[in-house]
Amino acid sequence: MNGSLVEGPGRHLHALHGRLMVDLAKGTDDDRHCRPHLQHQKVREQLQKSLAAAEPPAATPDILALNMLATLSRQRPPGHLALSLTAQTLALRRQRLSEKGASASIAEALDGIIGQYQHSAARLESQLRQQDLTAAAQRHFRDVMTRWQRGEFNGWSPAGRCYVALEELRWGAFGDALRLSEPSVKSALLQPVYEESAMQLAQSVDASTHTRHFYHQWMHMPPQPGLLEHKDLLCWLGADYDDERHPVSWSVTQTWQSVSLGMPRICSARRLANALVEEIFLL
Repeated sequence: MNGSLVEGPGRHLHALHGRLMVDLAKGTDDDRHCRPHLQHQKVREQLQKSLAAAEPPAATPDILALNMLATLSRQRPPGHLALSLTAQTLALRRQRLSEKGASASIAEALDGIIGQYQHSAARLESQLRQQDLTAAAQRHFRDVMTRWQRGEFNGWSPAGRCYVALEELRWGAFGDALRLSEPSVKSALLQPVYEESAMQLAQSVDASTHTRHFYHQWMHMPPQPGLLEHKDLLCWLGADYDDERHPVSWSVTQTWQSVSLGMPRICSARRLANALVEEIFLL
């Protein structure tokens, strides 16, 4: 399999690898995966399909998922967020399985893998702290904004493009710097994100950053081949957001549902971008 997990929608997204690592770490016993929404399940199965094809037969689906997780981790060096969340998710899964009386084989496998990801996350954090995190974050920020500007995210709605760009930042070098830096540095790093996100979001509808529009204009998906695939991938990317705690991110991504009560019905690009930045990076 090449470096891209999917062909078509999302093939340019670097965030997919980290997001899928965490998804695989949850396992098949996670309640939300036992009763998944159709859109989430469809994308999850599509992303896993090419991974599973390269794996030898496994004793159980859980062992297969762990094997796919290992394969995915080798394909591309995971970022700090991917390693940390994968370790946390595996530990929670280990605890959940212990309460259910899991088999010794899966418990032992999880114990070993949890230690590996915890060690990898700690080692990467140590390496990152010896580097110029601010410079790396600024380079990553400029790269993602350039990709947005040249149209890599145009398959999604204006608000969806903003959300996808912010997720790219969150899972990469920018997000690493934000999590590992002092509060004053975090504020300085986020300021241009607020400004540039609002500006590019406004330009996508030929408006100023303060012009207010009904929410459906911000969330209108352009008619195109692969429209449903774009919508499904966006739903999967935002599957872990909560409609009460993250009303704007949830409304922008979970388009198969009615918008959250907390989603402003009329808003400007600045208000929408600010809300997305705060929900993704600060909550």
